[in-house]
Amino acid sequence: MAQQPVTTVVPFSSLPSCAVRCGPLYDANGACVPPVAAQADENTYDSCFCAYNSLQPFKQGTSGVCDSACTGDNAGLSSIQGWFTSFCNRAAAATTTTSTSATSSSTGAADSSSSQAGNGDWLSTHWKWVIMIVIIVVGIIGIWVGACIWRRKYLKKKDRMYELGKGLPSNVAVNTQGNLVGPGARDSQYSNNQGMFMSGSGGAAYSEKPKKERKKWTVTHRT
Repeated sequence: MAQQPVTTVVPFSSLPSCAVRCGPLYDANGACVPPVAAQADENTYDSCFCAYNSLQPFKQGTSGVCDSACTGDNAGLSSIQGWFTSFCNRAAAATTTTSTSATSSSTGAADSSSSQAGNGDWLSTHWKWVIMIVIIVVGIIGIWVGACIWRRKYLKKKDRMYELGKGLPSNVAVNTQGNLVGPGARDSQYSNNQGMFMSGSGGAAYSEKPKKERKKWTVTHRT
């Protein structure tokens, strides 16, 4: 008879007496706990025990594992097989719960780290937007300044043309070069020669006419 291991997964004291003579139970127990197996938690030992190859027939029925140990004790075999099935179902559920909890914890930690990293380094993920906004603002300011300069020059030129065009007939105008244009420009008394519209000395048409002297009448004879 095999020696009972010091660290046990199988509760031999609560199982039928023939369980202590069942070699596959001892073999599975000894292979899944220290010193043969590495130090681990209880769920690891239980999962190893339930996956042991010699015990797999218990998942289908009572035969194939402890038949020689429990000869003629069908009730004992049924009790051992029932315990094995119940025990492994609990072990599988515990392993699933532990794995789910570990996965949830890992996911939560990863999400928390990602959130903290994103909040702490906002500029590195939005620098393109910042550059675009700066370019738009600078462009709007440039357009506004250019429009103001153009409008000032336009108003100044318009005022100059208005001053030059004072006193002209309605069919005569002054162009941007200071020349007279229009239907009446040639036939009118105004011309494109230098004069009041151009720099330099005035033309003959605009030269000052000499003042006429008044003749004095002298009375020499009386009538």
